[in-house]
Amino acid sequence: MTGLSDLSLSEMVGGLEDGAISSVDLVTAHLAAIEAAAPTLNAVWDVDAEGALAAARKSDARRGAGKTLSELDGIPIGLKDNIDVAGRPTTNGLATVWTPDRDATVTARLREGGAIPLAKLAMHEAALGATSDNPHRGRVDNPAMPGHTPGGSSGGSAAAVAAGLLPLALGTDTLGSVRIPAAYCGVVGFKPSFDLLPTAGVTPLSWTLDHVGPLARSVADLALSLPVLANTAPEETDLGGLVLGWPAEVDACEIEPAVQGVIDAALDLLRADGVTIRQVRLGLGDLSLLRRAALLVMEAEGAVALERLWDSHPEAFSETLAGMLSYGRNAPAFKYVKAFRRIEDAGERINAALEDVDALVLPTVPQIAFAADGTPPVNQADLTSIANYAGAPAISLPLPTEGAPVGLQLVGGFYDDAKLMGIALAVEELLRG
Repeated sequence: MTGLSDLSLSEMVGGLEDGAISSVDLVTAHLAAIEAAAPTLNAVWDVDAEGALAAARKSDARRGAGKTLSELDGIPIGLKDNIDVAGRPTTNGLATVWTPDRDATVTARLREGGAIPLAKLAMHEAALGATSDNPHRGRVDNPAMPGHTPGGSSGGSAAAVAAGLLPLALGTDTLGSVRIPAAYCGVVGFKPSFDLLPTAGVTPLSWTLDHVGPLARSVADLALSLPVLANTAPEETDLGGLVLGWPAEVDACEIEPAVQGVIDAALDLLRADGVTIRQVRLGLGDLSLLRRAALLVMEAEGAVALERLWDSHPEAFSETLAGMLSYGRNAPAFKYVKAFRRIEDAGERINAALEDVDALVLPTVPQIAFAADGTPPVNQADLTSIANYAGAPAISLPLPTEGAPVGLQLVGGFYDDAKLMGIALAVEELLRG
């Protein structure tokens, strides 16, 4: 039974449709996989076995009556622990817990499509960090590189998908928190256009930059979630004739040779298939300085967003998190305004550049996953944050490699999510040969 958890989401959907498997089979298999991985992976914090099995039985009954709700009907899913699931605990990665009485909007959309919330997933404390080494709940391991970070802040979501604990998971992405762990763990992570997936019922960090996005093991699998989550579907795309822009700013970013070599090989394959790749100048200046401006916005907005919890449960916040939020709360207003204006201007420049190309292409992260006890690289989010400034859709997909996972990032025009997903599907098909 546990072999069912190794199937792709597409295979699970096909098996349900032709009657080869049932939703109860899938939920049971994933429960066993979660139990087996729990001691070392630490990707799952809460499991609703009883509720999921009850929902699976209802899904099987609907299917038997010819009343399936969507292609995701009967599929078990996971949600980062800052996304509300009615009746299940939410912690936001803090040392406290609350039980919401209603689903987040994205959770409700998945339920309406028949998907089954099975687990709440590990995360970096308050989503403010990129390692998922949580001071209250422990460290999440990287199933693709044991002993290394899965990235964050949606590290539990990426690790659970990569390890076969769930075929689909939701995370949140403020400067890259879906795509960084996707790249480190060798899965696909998608950050939609700003507010395409509502954040109602998601514990906020930064109203300016927060996004919700899905993770899966392939672009084809992830695309199955879009009709349910966003009422959209990928556009059919032929790579021949596409123009992708390589941001000039990337050349000033210190990229590890292990990443650059794999990226270069992928770009050569794209060129051979008729894709034009040309350099574009976004006019952003130093990406690290820009990312630090965004961090100030996050810290200041986070101090407001979490103020009530912080005041009532100060013991639930680590010293590190409290220090970051204190910095944002105490920063002079003119510093916040300058930082906000800087990232707003960056977003306008990025969206203007995207009018002249079909998408941007660049590495997801400048390095491979680092050792769990290592120091996070300072430029870790420099390349993913570009899409957050613009509110633009972006996707990280794993590249063929015999070594550590490497992610290729594509960034599309604002609300061109269907076009970008079509490009990503075509790129995945080419790279998988």
